[in-house]
Amino acid sequence: MAQFTQIWDSPSTFASCVGKGVVSSIDGIVLRRGVTVADEIGNCNIRDQEQIVGLRQAKKTFFIREMDAARAVLCPYLDCDRDDGELDIIVNGHPSRIRWRADRPYWEDRWTPVEISVEQMRPGTNEFVFRAVGDAQWTLLIENGRQPDRSAVSEDGGQTWRSEDLGVNNRADGEYMVRLWLDQHESAADCCSEPIDLLAISDVAVEGSPGVLSLTAEAETPSGSYITLFVRGGSTPSYDPSDWTAWSPVEEEMPAPGRFIQWRALLESDAPSVSPRIKAVRLTAEIDVRKEPAFSVAEAHNPDLARSPYRFAHMTADDERGQMLRDRWKLNDVVRDATTDFDRFLHLRQWVRGQWEDGWNMGEINFCPPWDAPLILELTSRKLSLGMCTHYATVMSQCSAALGLVTRTQIMRSHCINEVWSGDHDKWVAMDVGGDTNDETKFTYHFEREGTPLSALECHQAWVDEDYDDVEIVPRPPTATDDRFEVAKRLQLFERFMISLRNDETTTMGPGEPEHGKGSYHYDGYLFWEDEKTEPFPWFSKHTSRSHDLYGSVNRTRIHLKQTEEQNRLHVTLDVEMPNFSHFERRGSADPWTTCESNFAWNINDGDRRIEIRSVNTFGRPGSSSWVRVEPVG
Repeated sequence: MAQFTQIWDSPSTFASCVGKGVVSSIDGIVLRRGVTVADEIGNCNIRDQEQIVGLRQAKKTFFIREMDAARAVLCPYLDCDRDDGELDIIVNGHPSRIRWRADRPYWEDRWTPVEISVEQMRPGTNEFVFRAVGDAQWTLLIENGRQPDRSAVSEDGGQTWRSEDLGVNNRADGEYMVRLWLDQHESAADCCSEPIDLLAISDVAVEGSPGVLSLTAEAETPSGSYITLFVRGGSTPSYDPSDWTAWSPVEEEMPAPGRFIQWRALLESDAPSVSPRIKAVRLTAEIDVRKEPAFSVAEAHNPDLARSPYRFAHMTADDERGQMLRDRWKLNDVVRDATTDFDRFLHLRQWVRGQWEDGWNMGEINFCPPWDAPLILELTSRKLSLGMCTHYATVMSQCSAALGLVTRTQIMRSHCINEVWSGDHDKWVAMDVGGDTNDETKFTYHFEREGTPLSALECHQAWVDEDYDDVEIVPRPPTATDDRFEVAKRLQLFERFMISLRNDETTTMGPGEPEHGKGSYHYDGYLFWEDEKTEPFPWFSKHTSRSHDLYGSVNRTRIHLKQTEEQNRLHVTLDVEMPNFSHFERRGSADPWTTCESNFAWNINDGDRRIEIRSVNTFGRPGSSSWVRVEPVG
């Protein structure tokens, strides 16, 4: 009998515990402070307007379960037809007045943060009435939908209200784009550990079975706050609903639910001013060892899989419009001469930029296309619609996905680019497809430091540190664009950046921002990076300072080894993170690649103690390989 023990009690160990509504630091894991209350997600365009003028008023209601905030900021998406126009905002009967400023910070072009006295607010229903002063005309945006029915309009100065027939031409029924930020903790959120191999007492797991499991937390729970621990498990190295158990509350001593387990901690607080705190988690399990490992790992390139709690919706290989995009625009021909995936991205990005002969022109039908590459390409081939950086990045993302390459759309200050996954460099790389407005040069590029391409986060960090000396724009900009493509100028755009969490818009348009770039960003589905230099915006709810949330594993396989009852045989279990995964392939030191299952026996002989594994997607594109070399114990 042996014992497995693992402890989480520091920023480095807590870094592998993921959760959307929690933050970790040297002091432990707590509920995130700063709550954005919203009844819409910003899935609308700039013509979905409500007018506030004269006797026509707008009212937005928020329901707040618990109110104990140090600050409150109302965040309406406003516009006004004149500088110095005035607007009354009446909070639960308490009036205040704001004035429109034409000279506004970039990120507050339409978002208008208004400090609200917390004394004027209460638990339950809170009403905010918008009333124009004089003959100024103000507008709000509307997202259509029938629930939760907390927006209303009055045409008689507030005497009567209706929650339908809203907006210009009385054509809308939905929620005004008004959000409320409260300086208080989330009421509840959870964090989840990575999958844990209970048999991994050494680098090669023992042959045996887990027995009694104990899971405890060292925690602080101020009055009105709680922490509940759960556990689940199975025989596969990551959660599989067909194999794993459901979450169960942790008991004092309980049988382990499988070889691989996860724990989850639910943090709750009835008092928003306080949060429970997890200072440490300790896991122990009794292991019935039937055979100790006869081998140990001598060398390996076998990194753990990092997974983000923010799931990304990839275009699926069987997406009909994705297939049509690839065939109609002959994308395989575009990348045919490329020898590596990174080279394929270079070919593709220049081809994408080359589809526009008159970018940034609204076209003959005066139309801003949504994030749909087949539609964008068809319209631009006839010079019918607008083409700007948003559309270049969209086409790049979706054409890449249609070829089985991994790309996402990345947004920053007044610009939209891509991040591509390069297996050749084993990292994400920021690529600017639409940064050159000159249709004669059509310059596309990326950044490199000492020959290594940079991600968006690395570009942002270079801007934060003002560390530009070794950064180059690749390829070198044409002479005609040198003044606009200086490293410091272009990196300044990375002062703040976020990613879109999907590239499958060929399947469905929503959710999203249909006319992204025509007005200030307002879709609340982007994931923003935050740090000391870029504090969160109160009108957006998804922020992270955890790099794994943005940069989880891609096209990567993890090898798990376990001793069998036979001396010279190891059991191999594989785990993978790959969009459109198809199968695994393996090879020995001198063998060709052959298809293999996710579980197989590895017979080790004196001549070959090394095994290499890679995953392959349904397009036939292999991911990065992982390998281990073992040697006999002793």
